[in-house]
Amino acid sequence: MKFSLAFLFLLAVSAASGGPVSDGWHSGKVELQTGEWLTGELHFKPELGLLEFSMDGVLSTLSAQKVASFYYFEPESNRVRNFIVEQSEESGRLVPSFFEVLVDGRIRLLGKEQPQRLSWHHSAKEPARMTYFFQTPDGAIEKYRGRLHQIYAVLTDRRDEVSFFVRRINWYQLEEKPVVELFRYCNAL
Repeated sequence: MKFSLAFLFLLAVSAASGGPVSDGWHSGKVELQTGEWLTGELHFKPELGLLEFSMDGVLSTLSAQKVASFYYFEPESNRVRNFIVEQSEESGRLVPSFFEVLVDGRIRLLGKEQPQRLSWHHSAKEPARMTYFFQTPDGAIEKYRGRLHQIYAVLTDRRDEVSFFVRRINWYQLEEKPVVELFRYCNAL
């Protein structure tokens, strides 16, 4: 009997908390593959590759097949997060996939959040790790493995300038590489 009352209390509290707007929900806009723009509350689930969208109390779940792009303002990081859908190779075939645009320009730096796999003895959720990709001027998407020769292959005419940037910031001694700054610098060339 006590268990039933506690369960009903928890159910009532969760129902009273309101609709879908909670942690992880942000006001934003979605562009559908048809070119139509929708405004509402967004909740992106990178681990599932799904976008939940709420407009006028109606909740929809959208996959990369239906979405062209979306963006929202994230107050925690104080920035606008912009996502696009591009074809990427998975298991030997091309499928539409969500990518966050981290740097736009001649060479786009794209990112995907990869959730940390936790072992059974970890109880706290660790933050997601960013996996980087870059999109070359011809539209090809390649996983960025942290190798400078990948950049040199795309910017063959700017190898000296990229090398200067790498030497200036002591790239090889840094534990965490400033990937975003490198791509911003390359696009400024």
